[in-house]
Amino acid sequence: MTARFSWVVLGALLAALLVAAASFDRRSWPALVGDEATYLMQAESLAFDFDLRYERRDFDRFRQHWGRLPEGLILQSPDRGAHFTFGKPASYSLYLAPFVRISPTRGPSVANALLLAAAALCSAFTLRHTVGRAAPLWVAVFVFASVAFTQVFWAHMDLFLMCTGALALALANLPEAQTAGALPEIWGEPAPAGRRPWRWAATGAMLAVAAAARPQYGALFLPGLLAVPKSERRSGWMALGLGAATVGLVAVAGSYFWNGSWTPYGGERLGFYSYTGFPLVDLKESWPSLVASRGRGSWIAPGHLLPYGFDAHLSAYNALYLLLGRNVGLLPYYLPLVLGLLAYRPGRGRWALPLAALAATAVFVAIRPFNFWGGGAAVANRYFLPLYPAFWFLPGKPRSPLLPTLVALAAAPFLYPSWLEPRAFPTTAAGGYHHVSAQARAWLPYETTQDHLKPSGQEDVAHNGLWVKPLGPEVRVEDGGRSFRLDRATRGELLVGSPSELAGLTLEILPGGPAEATLNGRAPTRRTLEPSGSVILDFPLGRPIAVHGMWWDGPEVRLYQLKLESPAAGKPLAFRFRPGSGGG
Repeated sequence: MTARFSWVVLGALLAALLVAAASFDRRSWPALVGDEATYLMQAESLAFDFDLRYERRDFDRFRQHWGRLPEGLILQSPDRGAHFTFGKPASYSLYLAPFVRISPTRGPSVANALLLAAAALCSAFTLRHTVGRAAPLWVAVFVFASVAFTQVFWAHMDLFLMCTGALALALANLPEAQTAGALPEIWGEPAPAGRRPWRWAATGAMLAVAAAARPQYGALFLPGLLAVPKSERRSGWMALGLGAATVGLVAVAGSYFWNGSWTPYGGERLGFYSYTGFPLVDLKESWPSLVASRGRGSWIAPGHLLPYGFDAHLSAYNALYLLLGRNVGLLPYYLPLVLGLLAYRPGRGRWALPLAALAATAVFVAIRPFNFWGGGAAVANRYFLPLYPAFWFLPGKPRSPLLPTLVALAAAPFLYPSWLEPRAFPTTAAGGYHHVSAQARAWLPYETTQDHLKPSGQEDVAHNGLWVKPLGPEVRVEDGGRSFRLDRATRGELLVGSPSELAGLTLEILPGGPAEATLNGRAPTRRTLEPSGSVILDFPLGRPIAVHGMWWDGPEVRLYQLKLESPAAGKPLAFRFRPGSGGG
């Protein structure tokens, strides 16, 4: 009964997701997100032109299919502007190409849903030999009690890399009996259990897909190698290495041929938008002058191993935000990973699975300390997504279905916006991220270190010697950052940074607004009415919530989270502020 119920749950969820993907016209979103234009145009170039070169016909075809400009298009030029190629790995676009040929706007979502279904079903098949009859339920919770399933509806390669990694680990962790006698050998006798080189070659090839896209994911080769039984280490490792080398050589050679660099992330790469113009369309500047003025666009600066030096304070806060950040934290949005940790049993090199995921994640944090999660449009931490399957294969013995059920319930306060509207645009019309629930905003810390977080849909601004970022749509920046407005609500949040410690804050309520307000639940220590009609309120401030370096470089910044509340419901409050003494 448990087995049948588990398969029904997983099958029904995957079928519903496939129907949602097939009925989803990607043009219904108000804009393309992040790097989608690059992956989609690259897929169309492969599907219709059978090449990876950017040409005017690619631009025109994209506009015809999508009815919009390819905002955020990332291009490279190996020959100083004579020719252009796409600045993203080609593996995901190659997978999308057949689907895009059939339907440019619906094909990508269907392709994602089918690949996710294949990865989930294969993982469940492998895990039923360790978790037991409830294995499909476990996989259902891994996929649907995290943000993994939401990635189906947008064209980024992270879900593709997660699925290839899950397929590789599922194949590597199959019980040996599953590979015995499946096919007759040339000499008429079946091979001994597990001694089929294709299995390990396929494992190495699929792991190499992720490593070729981003080398950090090469850490997953360690658990892949350790999954090979000791009795066949020599032949298994050779086959795994051969599969990985084949894919790696093809990826490197292809990148050199098209991009002039061993990886698309290593050469000169620039992003193009409607306000910059597009090459071969309306761009006036030459490629060399663009590179000179805007930089190479590489993750690592020439001559440097890391773009930033080690900062103990910054690293400590990043470790906290990596786990519990309200927008990008692993525990709120990938909570089922604890299932694997709780059910871990030694064997088959399982100990290396979480260590590999941790090592790769640490590399992202080290080289991208101000954006270790994937950028302003990412749904939670998309860089972690390809590492997530490492936790699926930690269990080593049959377990009860009660544990995944409890984990799903624990994830509910953070996942319910995604469950209710899985096809919603990543950011809301009023600003903020759709996947971030009210509970996450109330309970979890805001990630002060992350540059690209735009939780209010507005840019951060300089204001009277302070750095200010609204943390929700309730507070609007006005007059180029000279003032702010608390509108349509009585409470709003801001993050304020100062190079020196602030004893207090002086708030000026502009004429026409309510005469009272509280800051962080405190009443003002002094209230002054100005002849202009403004009301001056002095507030004390407690200790900063964080002290660390920022992405604009320079000394450490002290950061204060302000919760401004007005007692006048529905009455707008226009204000500005400056450092104050906080005294009475």
